[in-house]
Amino acid sequence: MSGYMRNLLRLSVGVRRFLMTEAMYGIGIGMYSLVLNLHLLSKGMKEDEIGLLMSIGILIMGALAIPVSISANRIGRKKLLVSGIMFIAAGSALYAIGNHFGIFYLAQTLVSIGLTLVETTEVQLLFHYCASRKEEASAFSLMFAVFTAFTGAGTLAAGYLPNSADSGDGYGLTLLLAALVFVVHSMIRGIWLPSEGRESETIRTSEVLEVNHEVSSLRKKLPSGTLWLFSVFMALLGGAIAITGSFLNVIVKYRLNWMDDKVSILLAVSGAVLFTASLMTPYVLERFGHNVAIVSVFLVNILVFASLSWAMPVWMFTIVFLVRGGGLTMLSNLLDSQLMSAFKERERNLYAGMRSVFRSLGSSGAALLTGWILIGQDYEIPFFLTSVILLLCLIYYIWFIRPILDKRLKE
Repeated sequence: MSGYMRNLLRLSVGVRRFLMTEAMYGIGIGMYSLVLNLHLLSKGMKEDEIGLLMSIGILIMGALAIPVSISANRIGRKKLLVSGIMFIAAGSALYAIGNHFGIFYLAQTLVSIGLTLVETTEVQLLFHYCASRKEEASAFSLMFAVFTAFTGAGTLAAGYLPNSADSGDGYGLTLLLAALVFVVHSMIRGIWLPSEGRESETIRTSEVLEVNHEVSSLRKKLPSGTLWLFSVFMALLGGAIAITGSFLNVIVKYRLNWMDDKVSILLAVSGAVLFTASLMTPYVLERFGHNVAIVSVFLVNILVFASLSWAMPVWMFTIVFLVRGGGLTMLSNLLDSQLMSAFKERERNLYAGMRSVFRSLGSSGAALLTGWILIGQDYEIPFFLTSVILLLCLIYYIWFIRPILDKRLKE
């Protein structure tokens, strides 16, 4: 463990700068996420209208993900990342000053464009700054840990900011402050993050040579079989996570018959567990290797989710529930980092786009299914379904993903 902690302090310069600036992104997202729906409700929108607005945003992200990922090499991932943060800032500000539904749809369009630009470039840019695959795994988990911790800080800060919901002005001040955080964040990243041009400092020489000498043919631009296999796997995993993740507060509230304050406390403690699990992921990977780590964490998650579908005392449910959060975070981080590391520089942008599209499809379908289940007030079956889908994911991983992953990570 002491060696692992020392290695975290020896990360490449670009990685350290990326992680330090990730804190501001987490604060902005935390502030924005907490108040947006409350702001729209105070402006007169109904719940189904808000749902339609968010659905259109997801469709926009799905439509843009692959085109953005294909153009990332030509335009530059750093440029797209910084531009994406500015789009989110513009959308947040427009939400704050808007007063009718047309403006809100325009604001959501800007936010969706921004999120697409960020989500399809940030991991590849972070990996670009890494000097080895080992560092990639550590950097990815640390990015998620920093984001999780400072999202909580932003959420907490937004909860104490004044609002004018009763007068119809909503939470405009919080949204404007979030926009300001995003603007400052984009400027810092634009100035402080290293340029992508210095490839000799960040990419293994063999990969650079392969990229520079690659023949730019149509056949090589099309997704490979491996890309499709990995993308389908991410759709299954995204669906498994979204079954309970999309309605976590609702499930806890009505299953335990708790008031909102108790639910918020449990979710806040769960956030701390997520942070710890993210920090521990690289250590688990280094200690046990990717195969043992992934299969073991899969099995733990399957057992945990299956047990949450049983009747149990409240104190036991809360403990197992917290373990669920940490286990699922560790599984997601392990798979995301290792699958991205399996691709070389020329394939990563396309995989990021396809991963985003397929994960969105799986998540949307799972959220819709859970909504139908919760209409019948069944708060146990979503956990059981998650364990079943995670078992299917494990079988898919062992049968299709692991042989390819073993081969590519050894190259």
